[in-house]
Amino acid sequence: MIMKRVLILGCNEISKRLLIALCRNRSYASDICLASRQKQECDELKNLAASMGVRVTTSGIDMTNVEGAMMMVRIFAPDIVVNLLPPELSLDAMSLAVKAKADYIDSTLFDVPDVPSPTSLLSKQFRMFGEFHGTGKTAICGAGFVPGAVNAIIRRAAKNDFSKIDYIDLIAVSGERKVAKKGRTEIDDTLYSEDVKTPVVANKFGPSKNVFYISDGKVVETEAMSIEAKSSSGTKVYLDSSPMVTDLLKEIPDMANVRYFKLGKKPDLEHIPPQDKIDFLKEIGLMSDKPVTVGNVEVAPIDLLAAILPKRSDLGESSPIESKAKGMASYEIYITGKSKRDNIDIAKSYIVTGDNEASYEKHGVSAFDDMKGAALIAGVKLMCRDKWKKTGVFTPAAFDCEEYCKAFTMEGIKLTEGEGKPFK
Repeated sequence: MIMKRVLILGCNEISKRLLIALCRNRSYASDICLASRQKQECDELKNLAASMGVRVTTSGIDMTNVEGAMMMVRIFAPDIVVNLLPPELSLDAMSLAVKAKADYIDSTLFDVPDVPSPTSLLSKQFRMFGEFHGTGKTAICGAGFVPGAVNAIIRRAAKNDFSKIDYIDLIAVSGERKVAKKGRTEIDDTLYSEDVKTPVVANKFGPSKNVFYISDGKVVETEAMSIEAKSSSGTKVYLDSSPMVTDLLKEIPDMANVRYFKLGKKPDLEHIPPQDKIDFLKEIGLMSDKPVTVGNVEVAPIDLLAAILPKRSDLGESSPIESKAKGMASYEIYITGKSKRDNIDIAKSYIVTGDNEASYEKHGVSAFDDMKGAALIAGVKLMCRDKWKKTGVFTPAAFDCEEYCKAFTMEGIKLTEGEGKPFK
C-alpha cells in the first residue's frame, strides 16, 4: 500500500490531533504539509512531530490568492487535501484539490438549504461533483460527527437491528445549562454582525422562525419550539432543523419519520456589544465602508466583517447562545421499528456521550468538537488506506458503515446502545 502525501489546510486543535495521529503510525502518510494563513502556528505544530519520523513541512496560504496557493500545492503535490478551514472556504479548498488532482475531505457541510426540496443539493460542496468525477478523484464532505458519524450509526442500526425503521428522533445536548444567579442577568459579550453594521430589514416580520422535520417521507414546516421533549438526563429540548435531517432525507430517503431536538433559549441573557473589540476594528480600518480590491473583487471591509461574524438574528428563540460548555454532552438517537430477528415492534437508543471538562483539558475544545475531530481523523485514515474511494463528491454515507463506526470508535467516540420505550 502506498503511503499518502497529505496536505492539511488550516491550523487548529483538530489539525494538531490529526498530525499526531498520522505521525504515530507512519503507514498512513509519507509526507505532511501544514498550511495556514498564519505559518507561525503551523511551525509550532511541526515541532510537535519533529521526532516522529514523518516528514512535515509548513507553508503560509491565502485562499483568496489562487495563483499563490496553487504554486504551493504544485510544489508539495498532495494525494489528499484535508480541509480544516472555515466552511465558507470549502469550495475554494475543493477547487484547489481538483487542480492538484488530489482527493479531498472536510468535516462540515456548507450552506445546507434551510428547508430541503427534491431538487436542492445536500450542500454547496456537491456542485463540485462533475469536477471531481472528471479527474477521477474522491471528495468526502461532512466527515465530522454530524452528519458523518451519526449517519453511520443509523445505517448500522438499520443493517443489524431493524428490518424496517418507522421513526428516528435525534437529540443534541451540548452540555449543562448555566443558570444565572438570582437577581443577576447573564451577559453575552459576543461580537455579532449587527454590532458592526445595522442590517437592512427585508420585511417587518423579521427572520423566519419555522423549522422542519420529516413525516411520512415528506418535509413538514412548523414553528420553532412548537414541540417539546426531554433528553435521557431529563433536559428539556425543542424541535429544530438540522443538516442531519437533510442528510438522512437525501442519503437514506426511505427514512420516513425523522425529527431533531436541541436545547432551547438560555434564560436571562443580555447582549452587550464588546466596545473594546469594536474600537480595535475601527483602529485597523475594518469598520470602513470604502471598498478595497481583493483579487478581482471590490468589497467594503465593514461588509466583509458583517458577512463573516455570526448574526444574532439567526439565533432565534430555538438556539442557545453558547458559552463554554459545561458538564456532560450527549447526542442521542432513538429508533423504533421492526426487529431484524423476529419482525416485532422494538425501540432502541444509541447514545454518544462526552465530558466537556475532560475534552477542554485534553484537546482544548468542547465535547461535541472533540467528537467532530475524532470522526474526521477516522475518515482521513480510511482515505489514506484507500477505503473511501469513489469518483465524485459524497458524504461518508456512500461507504461501509461498519468500517467507519469501528474507525471512529478507535478514535475515542463512545457509543452506548440500549433498548426501551419509544421516544416521545
